[in-house]
Amino acid sequence: MRNPLRVELGGDSGGRCGCCGNETRTVWGYVHSGDQAIASYFLQWTRHKPQHLPNLDFLIRAENETSADWQLASWVFNPAGGGFMAVDSAARPAAKSPLCTRALTRNEVITNGHLMELTTELIDAVWLGDPRVQEVKALSNDV
Repeated sequence: MRNPLRVELGGDSGGRCGCCGNETRTVWGYVHSGDQAIASYFLQWTRHKPQHLPNLDFLIRAENETSADWQLASWVFNPAGGGFMAVDSAARPAAKSPLCTRALTRNEVITNGHLMELTTELIDAVWLGDPRVQEVKALSNDV
């Protein structure tokens, strides 16, 4: 049985959306199980634009691997439906991180029961444990 997951807040940054010029925001942090960081996360969205689906990327420590083996699993949040959907992660900025040894496809995430369960737990940990997601949750009110 895994230890309860807890979130450690990291930093944040802002920018401009390449297609509409509106303000973007990215926040990041780590998800721990016990004393070990098992994932880092990056949540990116365009402020006040629910039609620009927010992205949630996880660099996940591969189980039974060395600390240098981190896989990227990516999700989008649909404010209209209030849910997350796995997406191919190769085009995400985190895929270019020197930590990322493998960018996973949507199919790799959803067909691997262990990975699907883990990423669902990671989403819950971030969604409930990082107060900065309140702005993303509020996008559902803008649809």
